[in-house]
Amino acid sequence: MKNLMKNERGYALVTVLLIITVFMVVFLSFMGQAFSSVKQNQVVEKKSRSVAAAEAGISYYQVEVQKTFESKQQLVSDYIKDRPALIQDFKKEAAKKMAEVLQGTPITTPTNAPYRMSNYVVTADPVQSSSKVIISFNVVGSDNGKESTLITKMTIDFASIINLATLDTNNNYALPTFETVKLTSGCTTLACNEVYINGNGDFSGNNNINDNQTIFTTGTLTFDGNGNENNITNVKIHSDGAFTNNKNMNSAANVIIETKGDAKFMQNVKISGTSKILVNKTLDVDQNLELANNSFVYVGGTDAPTTDINYKIATIDNNLNIFSSSKMCVKGNLSAKMIDVASSSNPPSKLYVLGKVWEDGTLKTNYTVDIDTFTRECGSLIPPEFKIKWGDNVNTIINSVEYN
Repeated sequence: MKNLMKNERGYALVTVLLIITVFMVVFLSFMGQAFSSVKQNQVVEKKSRSVAAAEAGISYYQVEVQKTFESKQQLVSDYIKDRPALIQDFKKEAAKKMAEVLQGTPITTPTNAPYRMSNYVVTADPVQSSSKVIISFNVVGSDNGKESTLITKMTIDFASIINLATLDTNNNYALPTFETVKLTSGCTTLACNEVYINGNGDFSGNNNINDNQTIFTTGTLTFDGNGNENNITNVKIHSDGAFTNNKNMNSAANVIIETKGDAKFMQNVKISGTSKILVNKTLDVDQNLELANNSFVYVGGTDAPTTDINYKIATIDNNLNIFSSSKMCVKGNLSAKMIDVASSSNPPSKLYVLGKVWEDGTLKTNYTVDIDTFTRECGSLIPPEFKIKWGDNVNTIINSVEYN
């Protein structure tokens, strides 16, 4: 009996130890899983925080790209304005130039920020019909040594930008400036095609001006009357001072004669073939003045006395003939013995006078116009200045973000 009780006590002890062992194994197993779960959660949390840092970086860099884009708009607009050949396709050209400018402008990252930018690439959309700027970059977010990279793509679509010049309905005109002919060097005789005289020029002889010749003086220019200057073609003449031709100048085709001073022709003047005579001060023709084939004469009347209302800035001693779509403009009073303006041409020949007109001593009123008409008909249209209206709807847009 005593031995039986001892055996039972032995079995009980073994059973208790076995139960304790099982519970210990189960307990340790649960503890291991708990520690593993905590560790895994920490890894996930770090990953999540690095992704959040990268996402914050995307928001920051989008704002910085937008700010840079807005700051470079005037530069791009001026670039195209200075290159008229680009204006016709200005949206596409603006996208190309903006892509170049943005690529060359660094995007900064704040000090100690938990993110950074890499692989920043800006290009214009190669599709011919597109006017988009395509931007791509990577944002790397970090937290406690863990990094997450987000690949970002953005676009700026220039489809909605407008050329303000096409909206400008104001027509502005500029009167002649007497600086059509340009020359900075050349010989001082009529033996060469480019004649440049720093000072006064004085030439004598008969028909010395050659076809296709340019003559420029910084002082007066005089052909002294020993001969005529007839039958010249494609000639350009400029004088800062007075211009004087003491004999005939007939059959002058496609010529430009401009002076910042007075112009005096001692005999006949006949110009044709889109020729121009531009006189800043007064014009005096001692015999006949004839304009034909789309020619143009302008007399500016600068320095004319304002107190003498009868002062003539253009005087034609004999006949003034304006034929075949030609035009003459006088910014003051005009006098001629006879005036013949052929209105039958298409477009009709015209005479515009901003003052009084005397024909053989009789006051005429049919050629006098107001300042607005004079400026419009005698000046050149100034095209509106090219300028891009960017609009508030041209913004940088995030197309996609890839999580790596």
